[in-house]
Amino acid sequence: MSLKACIYDLDGVITDTAKYHYESWKWVSDQLEYNLTEKQNQKLKGVGRKESLDKILKWSGARISEAKKQNLLTQKNKMYLKYIDTMTPEEIFPGFNEFNKKTKEEGIKVAIGSSSRNAIRIIDKLDLVLDFHAIVDGGMTPNSKPEPDIFLLAAEKLSIDPSECLVIEDSQAGLTAAKKAGMKSILYGEDKGLKGASLQIDNWLQASLEKFKNLY
Repeated sequence: MSLKACIYDLDGVITDTAKYHYESWKWVSDQLEYNLTEKQNQKLKGVGRKESLDKILKWSGARISEAKKQNLLTQKNKMYLKYIDTMTPEEIFPGFNEFNKKTKEEGIKVAIGSSSRNAIRIIDKLDLVLDFHAIVDGGMTPNSKPEPDIFLLAAEKLSIDPSECLVIEDSQAGLTAAKKAGMKSILYGEDKGLKGASLQIDNWLQASLEKFKNLY
């Protein structure tokens, strides 16, 4: 067994869209007369849109109709899209392009496995569309993270066995999804409280492809 594919989460791993999500979800919580904290917003990382709203409703104790839910989800997404449409390639995390290029040069396939239904739109803004062998977003599978569907579909598109895929994630939902998919994972970022990863890197400048390959 060897490392044959890297599957990257997008938000928080390749670029920072968390700030845009927070502003958008904060608007939603304001409509519910609830104050969403940054700490709570961290718990929405890697979680699908509908599931995120369900969490906010649970925290707030608000009860709203299904029609109101759909309206809030639509408005939240419109607000989020306005933010991401201003993104540029300068918002790619330092070192990612170099790491991804080296990975491909060594014959390892690369893919995006994101819960975001806007992943392709973001990747286009970052001018990265041609940089991956496959892209899977939250609109392509019946279940979002922490279920394994997104990563399993990415492996299928790459024609690589899940056991030879390595996931790079920044959320507990993503790490759990990787484990359920039978994949090893790397935790990206400085959050020390998450479980399930084989290694942790604070940023792409610390990433070592050799260390990643040695996990297999």
